[in-house]
Order: sequence, then C-alpha cells, then structure tokens
Amino acid sequence: MAGEDAVTEALRKALDLTLYEAKLYIALLQGAKDPKEASVMSGVPLPRIYDIVRVLESKGMVYREPNGWYKAVSPQSLAAMSIVKVEEDMRRKVKEIENAVKMLEKYEKPSQRSATIVKGFLNMISAAVDYFKGSTTVYVTVAYVLTSTEQLSKLLSSLLTYVTEVRVLAGLTSLQVPQIPGVKVWDGVNGIYLDSLVSKSAIMVILRDPTADEPVSLLVNDQLQAGFSFKSLSAIWQAKEQANGSTIEDL
Repeated sequence: MAGEDAVTEALRKALDLTLYEAKLYIALLQGAKDPKEASVMSGVPLPRIYDIVRVLESKGMVYREPNGWYKAVSPQSLAAMSIVKVEEDMRRKVKEIENAVKMLEKYEKPSQRSATIVKGFLNMISAAVDYFKGSTTVYVTVAYVLTSTEQLSKLLSSLLTYVTEVRVLAGLTSLQVPQIPGVKVWDGVNGIYLDSLVSKSAIMVILRDPTADEPVSLLVNDQLQAGFSFKSLSAIWQAKEQANGSTIEDL
C-alpha cells in the first residue's frame, strides 16, 4: 500500500491532480471494468465516479470505449501528452512575460548606479541583465562559481535575450556548456582565476559566500575599468582564435 500511495502522490504532483483523479486513473489503468469495480479499486465513492472520470476525459487521460465505459491511456501516451502541454504552457508564459516587459520598459528611468552588490543566483542574473543589456559582446570567465552546468546555462540564456554575443573563457578543460546559439566557448584557458562578466562599459565579479553557499556579485559601471578588462580578454580570445586558424574583428 505504501508503494501505491507513493505512485498516487507522484502522479498528483506531476500532473496537478486531485487525490480522487489520481486514484481513479490508476484503477482504470489496472483494468477496472465498470463503475462499481473502479470505486472498489480506487476508493472513490461510487456516486462520484462519473464526475471524476469525465474530468479525466477532459484532461486526455482516459477515453470512452464503445460499451460506454472508460479506459486509461497508457503511461507513455500520458507522459508525451503532458510534456507537450507543459511546453505549450511555458511558451505562452514566456510570451506573456515578454509582452509585460515591453509595456514596462517605457516606465523605466535610465540607471544612474555606478556600483551594486547582489546576493543569490537569481538576483545575480537579474543584475547581469540590467547592467549588460544592449551590449554587443559580453565575456564570461569561468573559474569556480560558474562551473555548475545548469546555472551557467541559465545565466547565458538570460544574457542572450538582451546581448548580441556571449564569449565564454573557462579555466577548466572539462567545462560542460550546452550549445546555445550566440554563445562561443574556449576552455582550458590559462590565467582564468576569477568568475566574471565583462563588456566595454561594465564589469561583474562573482564570488561565493562560504557562509550561505550562494554567489555574491559586485557590478560596476565604469568604461575605464571595463574597457581595460575587455581589451585584455579580447587579446586572450584573439590568441585562441588565431591558434585555431580564425580571427575576430572587434578588438
């Protein structure tokens, strides 16, 4: 029973079902051949069976057979259908967020901040977008804090919504960076000892707070400091490009 309860709870959580919906789907999957048997197997009160089964039908989890009773779709079909729905919902949500941002941009005053300190990964991403949006090229150096593939991917994807190109210089030779259009990567680069983001006008230095196990970032808007760092990283990038038979043009 404990195992079945775990399956029921997993189904409820994954598909946002009520307890009765999850239990009735499992009973139908196990072959309940009529409302009475479905009630006995699932624990759903008999008077509620048809109400619940129609909800499952509206969600595409069961279908009606010629004899008038219902059969559960296979777990594989359910998974495929549910993933498609989640992806559609996500695309719709992203579109809603993008539309809301466009409407909000007209209220935004130009930032006068010269320096900012932020804590936490999500705050780091928000601050990075705020400071680097509109940049043509942003260098990302990876030494320690950004070596998590998942977190690095989220940071790069967020940046690429607002910048033209991101160039990653990593000290590690084993860094795993998913292929993302607009992101170029060189790993195994000597002299990369700090995690940072650099454009021609802004710098972000990323450290890890050992007491909270989360990133702490210092951001500075200063063309003099940023320009020097940008040229230094561009020189490293150019050397890597030339060593591999190609060149860059934005030094």
